[in-house]
Amino acid sequence: MAVVVVAPRRATPLALALLFLLSASLIAADASAAANSSFVLAAEKTRRKDPLDGLRYYTGGWDISDEHYWASVGFTAAPVFAAAAVWFVVFGIALFLAGCCFCCCPSGGGASYSRARLAVTLLLLLAATAAAAAGCAVLYDGQGRFHGSTAATVDYVARQSGDTVANLRGLAGFLETARAAGVGPFTLPEDVKGRIDGVVRKVGDAADVLAARTSSNAAKIRAALETVRKVLIVVAAAMLILAFLGLVFSLCGLESVIYVLVFFAWILVAGTFVLCGTFLLLHNVVGDTCEAMGEWVAHPQARTALDDILPCVDTAAATEALDRSKEVNYQLVATLNAALTNVSNRDFPPGTPPPLNYNQSGPPVPPLCNPYTPDLRDRACAPGELTLDAAPQAWRRYVCSTTGGASGAETCATPGRVTPAMYEQMAGAANVSYGLRHYGPVLVALADCTFVRETFGNIGGEHCPGLSRYSGQVFRGLLGAAVGVVVAVLLWVVHARERRRRREAREELVMMMVAAPPYKLPPVEERAFLQSPARRYI
Repeated sequence: MAVVVVAPRRATPLALALLFLLSASLIAADASAAANSSFVLAAEKTRRKDPLDGLRYYTGGWDISDEHYWASVGFTAAPVFAAAAVWFVVFGIALFLAGCCFCCCPSGGGASYSRARLAVTLLLLLAATAAAAAGCAVLYDGQGRFHGSTAATVDYVARQSGDTVANLRGLAGFLETARAAGVGPFTLPEDVKGRIDGVVRKVGDAADVLAARTSSNAAKIRAALETVRKVLIVVAAAMLILAFLGLVFSLCGLESVIYVLVFFAWILVAGTFVLCGTFLLLHNVVGDTCEAMGEWVAHPQARTALDDILPCVDTAAATEALDRSKEVNYQLVATLNAALTNVSNRDFPPGTPPPLNYNQSGPPVPPLCNPYTPDLRDRACAPGELTLDAAPQAWRRYVCSTTGGASGAETCATPGRVTPAMYEQMAGAANVSYGLRHYGPVLVALADCTFVRETFGNIGGEHCPGLSRYSGQVFRGLLGAAVGVVVAVLLWVVHARERRRRREAREELVMMMVAAPPYKLPPVEERAFLQSPARRYI
C-alpha cells in the first residue's frame, strides 16, 4: 500500500515543475501560499517592486502560487510592454496623420535642400540598419542556442523519468516473480502473496501513469519549443528583410513605398516589443526557478513554498514502502532456506517417496544469506551463508544428474543434493531476492524525493546556466532588432524626404535654365558710334 502513495505523487509534481521551468506558462497552483514557511526560496533574487502592494518590495520569495510573485516578476518587463503600447498607439496616430497629409496635401516644394542633412541622414540610416541586422543575428543565434538548451533539459528529465518508470516496472516484475517463487512445495505464505498482488497492481499503475504523463508533457513542451523557434526565426528574418528594403527604397527616394513599409514596420515592431517583454519575463522566471531549486536542494528538511507543489516530507510512506519490500524479501529467502534445510540437506531413510527423497547425497548445500532479521532490520551474513549475487554460481557444484521419471519426481543418479529443476527454482529465488534488495532504496528515493532532488540539482548545475544565458540572449536580440528598426523607420522617412527635396531642387534648376531667354547685347546705334570722340592710339 505504501507504493500506492509514493509513485503517483511524484509523477505529477515533476511534470508540473518541468512545464513551469521550460515553457514559462503561468501555472495556477491550487495550493494556498505557504505564508508560514520557515525558509524563503530565492529571497534576494525575487526582491522586486510589487505593483499590487503599492510598489513595495515583494519579500515572499519564489512561490508560483502567490499572485504577488507574478506581479513583481511581471513588473520587471513592464517597461518593455509599455514601450510596445506607446509605439503602437503614438506611432499609429502619427502614421495616420502623415498618411492623411500625404494624400490630401501633397508637398509642393518650398523646403530647403541641404547636402549636409542628406549625408548625415544617410550615415545614420546605415548605422541603424547595421544595428537592426546585428540584433537579428544575435536573435537568430540566441534562438538556436535556447532551443538546444531547453531541448536538452527536456530530454534529460524525460530520461530520468524513463529510468524511474523502468525501476517501477522492474520492481513490479520482481514482486510478481517472488509471488510465484519457491522450491518444490515450499512457497510464500498466502497472506504475503495477497499483499504482493496489491502492490504489483499499484506499482504498475503508477509506472503507466508516470510514463504517459512524461510522454505527453514532453511532447507538448517540444511542440511549444518548436513553435517558439519558428516564431523567432520568422521575426528575425522579417526584421532583417524589412530593414534592408527600407534602406534600398530610401536610397531610391520612393516615399510612397516607404510609407507602405512603415505601416508593416509599425505592426512588426509592436509584436517584437511584446515578444521582447515575454522573453524578459521568461528570463527572470528561469533565473528565479533555478535559484529556488538550488536552495531547495541545499535545504531538504526546510519547509518551503515548493512543498505546495512537490510535497516530499513523507517519512512514514517511505518507511512502509521499504518495510514491504523487506518483508517479501525476508519471506522469500526464509522459504528457500527452509527447502534446503528440510529437504535437500536431509538424508531420508530408504523408501521415502519423492519429492522428499530423490536420492540426494554429498556435502550439504550452503544456505542463502537473509539480508534481514524477522523484525526487518539489516542483518550481516553468518559464516557459511552465500550472498545473493554469489549463490547461483556456488550452487552449481551441488547439482546432480537425474534419471527420467514422472513429472516432479526426478531422482539423482550422481552425487548431489539439488536437481536441475530445483536449481532453477533456487537461482530464480536468489535473483528475485537480489532484485528486491536493489529496488528497495529506489522506492525510498521516490518516496522522500531524493530522486527529484538529484534531478533538480543536475538541472541547476548543468542546464540552468544555459537556459538563463540564452533566454537573455534572445531578449537582447529582440530588443536590439526592435530599437534598430524603430530608428531606421524614422530615418527612412527623413532620408527619402531629403532625396525628394534634392530631386525637386535639381528639377527646378533645370526648368529655370530651359525657360530663361538667351542673353542678347543691347543694339548699338551707328550714328552715336560715329559721333563719339576719337581717341588717339599711342
